[in-house]
Amino acid sequence: MLTNRYLLIKSLGKSIWADVDHVMCQILAAELTNRTPVVYWGMESLYSESISTNAFELFFEPISNLTVHDIVHPGLTFYPPVWNSKNILAEDTDRFKIEGRDLKSLMMSDANIVVSDIYYPLSSILAYTHRGHWSYGKTPYQVYRCLYDRYLKPKPVVTREIKKYINTNPNFRDEKPILGVHCRSNAIVNEVAQLYDLNELYKPHIWHYIERYNVRHIFLITDSKKILKQYRKLYDINGMLLYTDSKKRPLKPRIPTYLQEYPNKRHKGVELIKDTIEVIKDTYLAAQCDFFIGNGYSSLSNTVLRLKDWPETNIKLLY
Repeated sequence: MLTNRYLLIKSLGKSIWADVDHVMCQILAAELTNRTPVVYWGMESLYSESISTNAFELFFEPISNLTVHDIVHPGLTFYPPVWNSKNILAEDTDRFKIEGRDLKSLMMSDANIVVSDIYYPLSSILAYTHRGHWSYGKTPYQVYRCLYDRYLKPKPVVTREIKKYINTNPNFRDEKPILGVHCRSNAIVNEVAQLYDLNELYKPHIWHYIERYNVRHIFLITDSKKILKQYRKLYDINGMLLYTDSKKRPLKPRIPTYLQEYPNKRHKGVELIKDTIEVIKDTYLAAQCDFFIGNGYSSLSNTVLRLKDWPETNIKLLY
């Protein structure tokens, strides 16, 4: 890539997999605009504890061998123009006005450093692909698969937790096939204000996999004690139900910086980081299952889809 052309990818301040989705999309944008991607999750991230912390690297290996401090020098130009070398580590509280942040301007900018802190879907970024790029002619799912395989590498602290669960749970390791299930606590799909209980749709699909494919175990991911209790009653026969001991507490919305009385007044810190490592572990374990049923509105379920080349018959996202 050309020197002094960078795409600085900031956090959206959302859940771990929503922010990772943003990173993957922007890495594609960086490739298409001949820029070096640099990920910096600063104080706008749920997981950052100080301005010197890059929260992305609490969970994943760096995307490139450069840091935000390596690329920010006096004299370089920035886009959007709100940014400069003095405020680049801060959060722009006006970013949701989308001023100077339309996708076309971001993709066409000649600035040395383009800063991305707004989400654009992969399908929108793919509109800028060309015949010379590997993404040309591929579906969004195929592009996601390539991006996740190439760029998303969990830290050793995460991989150790994954291996620990597999090594200490012979039912997960040895007794196949396993059906992974991600069932959220919000039964009514708030995102689209559906009138039905989406979680009730899981039952016939679970039975389909049990009956047709002789599923031996169900690996459940949920943030609801009520759902865990229901699944124990329905499926925990002869040790059929598997789940980890992570808390999976529902994530509290982040408090915007301008509403805080002091910088670190937010739902974050050691416990949140520990809990998030558990979420990442559960997601990768679900991707190791033979089948999967998830919530199509959930970034966790969509991540499970993107981590593996699933046969179409082996995965079902419910809407």
